[in-house]
This record gives sequence, C-alpha cells and structure tokens, in this order.
Amino acid sequence: MEQRGNDRCTEGVLGAVRRLVDADTGEPIPYAPYAFSGRHTQVDKARVEAITESRAFTPSEKFLVLWWIGVSPEGMEPLRATGADIAKRVGMSTDAVGKINRKLTKHRILVVRGRIGNYKLYRISPYIAFHGTGLEQREAVKACNPPDIPGFNENTPARWEAK
Repeated sequence: MEQRGNDRCTEGVLGAVRRLVDADTGEPIPYAPYAFSGRHTQVDKARVEAITESRAFTPSEKFLVLWWIGVSPEGMEPLRATGADIAKRVGMSTDAVGKINRKLTKHRILVVRGRIGNYKLYRISPYIAFHGTGLEQREAVKACNPPDIPGFNENTPARWEAK
C-alpha cells in the first residue's frame, strides 16, 4: 500500500481522514480515526478478562486495574500521583489504595516507574495495556516480566511473546 499525490488526506464527518490507496488495484482503502472522546490505548483483552474473572482479586482490586488502564500515561511514563491523590480520585481510603497497589505490583499488573519521596510511582504493565506503537510496546515489555494472573494460560499457542 502506498499514499499517492494530492489524494493523501480528505475531510470526513469525523475530521481529517487519511486516504490510502492499494498499490495493486488503485482502489482507496478507507480509514478514519477512532470515535473515542480523546486518548485511547491498546489493551490485551485476554489478560483483562482473566483479571476480571479471577477469584484471586477483589472487586476493588479489579476496579483499580481498570482505572490504571485508563490513567496510565503514554509509553512507560508513571502516573505522577500519590496514594492520597489516587484515593481522592477513586473514592477509596489512602490505605486501601496503597494495599491494592502493592498487591497489583506483586502480581506485576502494576510496575514501579519512579518515586516521589518514599512513594512509588506506578503505571499499568505494558503486557496489559499500552499507549504507543507496537514497536514501542514490544520494547517496553523487554523491561518487565509478564504479569502473574491466576487463571491466565501463558502457554496458549501463538502468543507473540513465545515467538
């Protein structure tokens, strides 16, 4: 596939729409940006399903996993917030947030990416969710061990990590 001449970009209902052309047939290949309300991320649906169905995690722990997926910054940057900041945002106590974050870190669902004083700065594991390109995500997982998710079958054939 290649882009050709002035047919690179046209305006559509959702804003600028890229125009790609199939190099073999010359036919346009439709493309449009996602209709999300803002930033979005790539998620490993199988791992999230395993976490949310696992009896090893409480509903509050599962809620915070989903919250971390939504708030983790681009690339491998940590969320720059303390436990008290997070507790206010999610309606939990600071102690509960700290306890849950430590458990999720033990399972490698969260990864530590910095500190504010004694407080660790976290983000979701790049194995679970990542905002960036596929190449950036593959580089990011090299720095982390896969999450330990009870009930998740790491040996499923055709997982890219195994290749």
